[in-house]
Parts: sequence; C-alpha cells; structure tokens
Amino acid sequence: MRKRTAITIISLLAVVAVAAAAFGVVTKQKLDNDDQYIAANYRHAFAEVVSSVRDMDTALQKSLLVTSPSMAGAVCTEVYGKALLAKMALGVMPYSASEMEKTAGFISRVGDYAYALSRKAAKGEGFSQEEKDNLRALSETTALLAQNLNSLQNEMGSGLVSIDQYAKTVAEQDKSEEELLPQTLGDGLSSVEQEFPEIPTLIYDGPFSEHIDGLKPLMLEGLNDIDDTAGRMAAAKFLGMRSEQIYPTGELNADIVSLCYEAKLNKDVTRVTVSKKGGLVYQAVSSRLVGQSIISAKEALDVAKKLLERKGYSNMRESYYMIDNNILTANFAYNDNGVVCYPDLIKVGIAMDDGSLQSFDATGYIKSHTQRSIPAATLNEESAKSKVPSDLNIVNVNKTIIPSAGKNETFCYEFECEDTNSQRFLIYVNAMTGEQEKIFILLQDENGTLTL
Repeated sequence: MRKRTAITIISLLAVVAVAAAAFGVVTKQKLDNDDQYIAANYRHAFAEVVSSVRDMDTALQKSLLVTSPSMAGAVCTEVYGKALLAKMALGVMPYSASEMEKTAGFISRVGDYAYALSRKAAKGEGFSQEEKDNLRALSETTALLAQNLNSLQNEMGSGLVSIDQYAKTVAEQDKSEEELLPQTLGDGLSSVEQEFPEIPTLIYDGPFSEHIDGLKPLMLEGLNDIDDTAGRMAAAKFLGMRSEQIYPTGELNADIVSLCYEAKLNKDVTRVTVSKKGGLVYQAVSSRLVGQSIISAKEALDVAKKLLERKGYSNMRESYYMIDNNILTANFAYNDNGVVCYPDLIKVGIAMDDGSLQSFDATGYIKSHTQRSIPAATLNEESAKSKVPSDLNIVNVNKTIIPSAGKNETFCYEFECEDTNSQRFLIYVNAMTGEQEKIFILLQDENGTLTL
C-alpha cells in the first residue's frame, strides 16, 4: 500500500507541477487586460484547490481517531464535502482532462470512499481494520499532496515557478514518472516543511465559537432598553473615563441591538459597543499600535483575569491563548460548579507592551449565558475513557458543555490526549450516550494554541 501511495504521490505532484506552473509568471506579450483578469481567476481557483486539499488532509487525520459510528459519519461527510470543493475548483482551471486526470481522479476516489463510509456509518457500523488502514494511507498521500501544493503556491507567489519551467515540463510529459520527477519536483517544487493551514479555527476563539451566529441573547431576556445617556455612561464606566469623553457613532441592528460609541485618548480611538437591552458593554477594541513586548504571557493572563473580575464576570476559567502582533488574546469560559461551559465565551486581548486592554468580546457570553440545569452524567469517567483510542495517552479530563450542530448544548467529557509523536488532540465524548461528539487537533507553539 505504501509503495502504491508513493507512486500516486509522484504522479500527482508531477501533474500538479504541470498544471500550476502554467500561471506562475505571465508575459506581457501573451496577456492583455482581459487575459490578466482571467489569469487572476485561475490563480484564485488554484488557491481554492490548495485550501480544499489541506482541509481534506485535516479531516482525514481526524478520521484516524474515530471510535463511534456517529463520529465516523460526521468526519467522512466532512472529507466528502472538501473533496467536492476541490473538484469544483479544479474544473475552473484552464487545463485539459488529461493534464488533470490523475489529480482529479485521486480527489474523486477520496471523496467517493468517504461517502461510502458515511453511508455505512448511518447504519450504525464503524470502521473495520481494513478501512482504518485505507484511511491512514489516504491521509498520508493527501498530507504530502497538500504540502507540495502549498509549496507550489508559495513559489508562484514569489515568481520561482516561471513560464519557461511550464514549457519544459510539458515537453517532458512523454517521459516516465521516474524521469519526470527530477524536472518537476527538483526544479518546480521546494521541499520545504509544510506549515499548517493559514486560517484554522483558533482555540482562543473557542473551537465552538461559530455556534453563536444567529442566536438570540439569552442574558438580555427581560431587560429594559436604555437611552443614549445611559449607554454613554456604561461605555465611560467600562473604559474608566468621563461620559463627556464618549461620543456616539450610531446604532447596530443585529442579533444584539446595540449603541455604538468612540473614545479618543491622544491619537488612539477605542470603539465600544453597548447592548440596547440592559446596557451591557460586550465589545471594545483599541486602535493603538502595540509596541515591543515587555510583559510575559503569564503576566498578561493575570491582567486579563483581574479585568474580568473587576467587570463583574466571576467563575471564568482560562482556556487557551494566542499571541499575535504583541497582543495576547485569551479565551475564558464560564465554570459552572466544575463544568466548563464553552458557549459562555469571553475573549480578552492584552497589549504586551504596557498591559492595557486592547480588545474585549463577550458576544458568546451575552448570547449563551443562562441558569443551566446540568444533569448527572449517565456515563462515568472510566466508561467514557473507553471511547478514546487505546493508543492515545489521556493527559487531562474535564466535564464540559459544548454546542451541538443544532445550536443546542451537549454535556460531554473533554479528553486532552497525546500520541506517541507528542501530537495532542481534544476528544469530546457525550456524557449521556457515550458517543464521540467532536475531535480537534491541537497545534501548540510559543505563541499559543490553535486547533483544527
């Protein structure tokens, strides 16, 4: 299987080099303005292929951790969807069927196989050992394909892949795969280490933060509307300023109907959003350009925790954080007697040059926080552990509330696990049914934690 996988990779990368190099550098003699517009569309299509294959890779990695039919169905549906997107993008690219045959064929096979497994999972059947082996082989192939597609995209952006290389590659197409490989991989591809996708779900946003779109704010139910004067006072109190320093900028008609304000300090502007019902400040962001970091991540986290306490948000538990542009953004979730309620999210951004507040977002908290009746778990922790793959080492366990796909909530055990390569995962097991609910891949470095 590994030999066939290697041959498949060689074939795919050779064909991808032929396809992608075509629009690396475009000469003025061949393109007028209309041609340049078309070429931009082709570049966009190739970017969609790269993104979809990366997402396929991520979903296939998740499939290797599945232990229940319901989770098998969810992951395989994700793989199938990403394969469809990749095929659609390939269809836009300006190449004949023969030029893209192997790449499109491989993506189709991955999608078809995932679809077949999802149908099987719908009948309550999990993966057989043979199917697990096939998924692992497909994952390895897709991972290397994603890596080299990304390298090609980077080379196109830097101009390293030229029209001359494209002509040379086409001339070599009649040669065998072994003869073609040095021309395409050696010249047309950089064997650089693959970076992770550019836009993963950020765990400081919460792996479940997207659930809040469209929700009505539970915390504001039954509260009265405020006027502009009360809104200015709320914004001033939040920022520690006088109300006459706060200027109204309008109203926001969204899930949370809001009053919007600005405050100026020196040349910097802080924008504040206040809910019209109840007058709660739930968003604030400063335009200040943050300088070189002086305080540590631990010190910034302490500042964020104390700020939440001062603002009246008690029982908040720090989850993960990320550092970007010298701003530490930490995610806090409500702790309900030992149960971490991920829907009740507050994000706090602290400037690491002086410890000041750079951003604040309590949208998730305002929309989701309510008095919950959390049931006793039907499944004990030891029984839930059996739903985690046996080759993973469990390093931490929490009881959690997570949002479901239907925008309801599910009581789960959260297992933070580690494999033999020190790769970490989060696996959520339903505390009532024992079914796997969610799987995330953790990416940790000195700047914090991301999740896929």
